[in-house]
Amino acid sequence: MKRMSLLLALLAATTAAQAQSGTLQVRVDGAVQRPSVFQVPTGTRLAEVLLAAMPTEAAYPTGAALLRPSALEAQTRLKAGVLHDLQALQSAVDVQPATAAAAARLEAELAAMPVTGRVRNELAARVVEVRPETNLVLQPGDHVLYPTRPTQVRVTGAVAAPCTLPHAPLRDAVEYLHDCPAAAADGDLLFAVQPDGTVQTLGIAAWNRSPHQALAPGATLYVPLPERDLRRAGTPDLNRELADFLATQPIAPLPAHAPDTSNTDPAP
Repeated sequence: MKRMSLLLALLAATTAAQAQSGTLQVRVDGAVQRPSVFQVPTGTRLAEVLLAAMPTEAAYPTGAALLRPSALEAQTRLKAGVLHDLQALQSAVDVQPATAAAAARLEAELAAMPVTGRVRNELAARVVEVRPETNLVLQPGDHVLYPTRPTQVRVTGAVAAPCTLPHAPLRDAVEYLHDCPAAAADGDLLFAVQPDGTVQTLGIAAWNRSPHQALAPGATLYVPLPERDLRRAGTPDLNRELADFLATQPIAPLPAHAPDTSNTDPAP
């Protein structure tokens, strides 16, 4: 956590310096023709750099990610809170042993996930261009990552082990659980994290069954821990907060190195 605090302080200083200079840097990479760190005037909008980067035909805008340094602090707190609650669940006296074991597996899984700063927003370049509510003013350090279209769905949470399953068009989200056995799971709910970062809470019991819900390629299903055990442990919001953190994870790996920075002007 100390290392993350230092990183946030460094990002804040960089942001302030760019604001004073009247320019800012925005990175676009992945399935684009011109991966680059663009240097643009303050006040430039998202569509301008998306069109300049030119997503390829192989790009999957539904799973594209906008990563913002301004969102890192809140997501760092969210991750810390989720990890704290998972630890509390493991030590609570009235919790089933199977629930505590599932919480331990989830703690290890989440601890390895990065804090990304991902925020939800439309990222199909031409759509952003014509929809003012999605054509955001860029912030220093913004990073857009375009993946290619995946062919799988991931299932995690209160399962025997996380599963990666073939995506089947129109298959109901609940049906994926047939191929990924649950372990100490809540019997009433399921969380669907769509590749655009939308989190859907689905009823799966006879009394609260949700309408058919298909998943987009690259979605993640979070099988929640038993709500009754969460209440006993004093962590009633854990399932929703964990699903919200999973929604911050891009479906494509973050690049290890910065792309070519020769393109400094996003104008076509």
